[in-house]
Amino acid sequence: MLSTGLRLALQLILVVLLAYLLLAFSPLDPINSYLNGNLFGISAEQKAALISSLGLDQSVAQRMWHWFFELVQGNLGFSQLYQQSVLDIIKERLPLSLLLIGLSWICSLFLGYGFGLLAGLYRGGWPDRFIRNGAWLVASVPSFWLGMLLISLFSVALSLTPVCCAAPLGMQFGEQSLLSMGHHLILPVLTLTLVHMAPIVLHTREKVIDVLESDFVEYSRLHGDSNASVLRYHVIKNSLLPAVVLHFASFAELFGGSILAETVFNFPGLGATLVKAGLANDTALLMGCTLISAVLVFIGNLTANGLARSLLPGERR
Repeated sequence: MLSTGLRLALQLILVVLLAYLLLAFSPLDPINSYLNGNLFGISAEQKAALISSLGLDQSVAQRMWHWFFELVQGNLGFSQLYQQSVLDIIKERLPLSLLLIGLSWICSLFLGYGFGLLAGLYRGGWPDRFIRNGAWLVASVPSFWLGMLLISLFSVALSLTPVCCAAPLGMQFGEQSLLSMGHHLILPVLTLTLVHMAPIVLHTREKVIDVLESDFVEYSRLHGDSNASVLRYHVIKNSLLPAVVLHFASFAELFGGSILAETVFNFPGLGATLVKAGLANDTALLMGCTLISAVLVFIGNLTANGLARSLLPGERR
């Protein structure tokens, strides 16, 4: 437990330092971003007062220490971009990201495992070739490009899905019906599912083939066990848990893909907020989103590590 806490603390410190330094030395002008590009609309005295109020007249080390001191007290700061408390923004937008990531995680796991199992059972046949080639194809496609492709097909050409957003115009997410909610979620979830199911498909296929070629499966068949029995008691037991562990370990990639998907679909989650905060040079909001993102990725990796140690000490027979 102590080592886990130290790892989390070290990870958060490194992430915070890197993010803060990158933002501090960014070529973007925080004053220009704050004024929405109307830099010449204020006087020199007003600009100097604004720099002082934003703390930009302090050194990077002083600003970072001030932010850390406020963080220890439970204050994530105030967003100049949204004119809200950073904590309130995270509370509002984090559930949307968790919903999107959670649905995509579940769908990619079940579909990826199912297709990988099918490809392994029909090794060398047309289902195997079709699934394997499709997995390699979607694995090489960036999530933002796939999202735009799906929008052009289903939203623009076929008019079956909304072009963007998490709710109809003029409504907040959660105010619409469940049908409308699912209607707005389908393309972002489909985009993340297609991209992140590919590693599960390929991993499961190889694992299933290894199990089918193992001595204990051959021994089982020599004793007259049916194919259904071999599939249930040997193949699934030895291939499902490794797929789950791999999927938890790839949570960082899924979270990174959700940032791009939220930006493409204008989905008001934590990922899109993180991008907007970076472009606007909103230090408090960017650091708050980065901190929460690092914690989520750590939890995913910690879960994968725990499952690997407790459930996969060796091959299950």
